[in-house]
Amino acid sequence: MKRALFAISLGAVVFATAALPAADPAPPPKLISDRDALFRKAQVLDLTIEVGKDEAESLRREPRKYVKVTLKDGAIECVDAAMHLKGAAGSSRGFDDKPGLTLNMDKFTDGLRFRGMDKLHLANSVQDPSYITELICGELYRAAGVPASRVSHATLTLAGRKRGLYYIKEGYDKQFLRNHFGVSTGNFYDGGFLRDIDQPLELISGKGDVADRADLKALLAAAQEKNEKKRFEKMEKLLDMDRFITFLVLQVVTWDWDGYPTNRNNYRIYHDPKLNKITFIPSGMDQMFTDPNGPILPQFQGIVAAQVVNTKEGKRRYFARMREIMKTVYSVDRLTKRLDELEAVVQPALASVDADAGRDYKNQVNRLRDAVKQRAKSIEEQLKQLPPEK
Repeated sequence: MKRALFAISLGAVVFATAALPAADPAPPPKLISDRDALFRKAQVLDLTIEVGKDEAESLRREPRKYVKVTLKDGAIECVDAAMHLKGAAGSSRGFDDKPGLTLNMDKFTDGLRFRGMDKLHLANSVQDPSYITELICGELYRAAGVPASRVSHATLTLAGRKRGLYYIKEGYDKQFLRNHFGVSTGNFYDGGFLRDIDQPLELISGKGDVADRADLKALLAAAQEKNEKKRFEKMEKLLDMDRFITFLVLQVVTWDWDGYPTNRNNYRIYHDPKLNKITFIPSGMDQMFTDPNGPILPQFQGIVAAQVVNTKEGKRRYFARMREIMKTVYSVDRLTKRLDELEAVVQPALASVDADAGRDYKNQVNRLRDAVKQRAKSIEEQLKQLPPEK
């Protein structure tokens, strides 16, 4: 009898097992591109750039003119990459000093890439002794839905001489545009130095998109509409308005005094041909949090910024988005933890190339920590003082 019961029970188990549907095969692991791997974790590369004698002389005479160089990163070697010096008034340094550099990998050699990038920048960070403000601010923008370059770090030997610590900034190449917009054929503009959309901004790329800067001209015309309600409606048809207001909020939250809203500087513009909308992109974020108690609605100089917040609807959305960002994106705990992680990686590398700067590095990061905390406190206090309708 016991044997019979055992047989029935066993049969039931076998039957139930056979009735289960076949499990779907596990999906293959998502491949991480070389580009993503560079920015996936905090690290410091050891880069070498070889520059010929004639090319070095050319960079001394004409710093912005591309020359051929060889970029090396361990076993990686990129021959005949293009390089020129970069930097505006505050960060510009000569070739024999600690110059900022722009590398365009395929200008002279089709298809050449460095860690998946066609274009990248080596920033000398002379205006940011922490070397990390552009990194943490870029993370804030991307978390809030605004495109921004990613950042890593490297020590650099240039033309046989060690030049110190740099940060590697992801270039605004076609892959950057595809990653953020899904398409790279739209008009892409460099805002230049203290220039606005009422001036002929440099068109970097835009294969087959609207001609003669018609996208910017239409936005300027909308911004000049006298009727406040109509102005906002016209601008919203041309701007990715949610992204633009988020961009404005983060420019103020991080106190980017040298950005587009307050100084018409350090920005790019992309016209997304799929949506027929314009997006502003931050750049050059190396002088951030300099006034942790700055006003939450400063006097905007940028035409588009001023004309958006000078409307009732624009101002309402601006403050609503600021409250939302301070609750969901700008977390003091997360930011200070991130600063701790970055300090642990960057400080030893900096100390290896500049002992004095390495010893002082904790002070620089502490200044940033304090500013991040104070900015949150100041914004919270200022938001509480707004009238209810704001």
